[in-house]
Amino acid sequence: MASIQDRLRKRFLWMSSDEALRAEAEARLLPGWEMECGMDLEDFGDWQEILLRRFLVLDLDDPAIADPIGIVDTLRREHQLNIPVFCFGGDSDRRLEARQARADRFFEREEIADRLEDFQKQFGW
Repeated sequence: MASIQDRLRKRFLWMSSDEALRAEAEARLLPGWEMECGMDLEDFGDWQEILLRRFLVLDLDDPAIADPIGIVDTLRREHQLNIPVFCFGGDSDRRLEARQARADRFFEREEIADRLEDFQKQFGW
């Protein structure tokens, strides 16, 4: 069972094996925020654990992620979680698939690290 402290932690999920981009994202963490990295939803625990995260950032182009569209679909349909899913990369067909699986927003690879500050401020409640 999650404690009140667990619920108050400012954490988000990062799914990309791009080490340079991850380092850039980590450098942009606001005070009090934590970035948890993994390549599959199972890396983050069961649905109750995932629910405690504020949002998910997902690399649609990463070959190390077996099925990025399936991740969004599992999150939405199987786990029935509505945490924001911010995708980056992907061509127009891949983005359309992610949108149909109910991903929330899409960004270019070059802009995702810059957007993290906005996300942290928006979800810093």
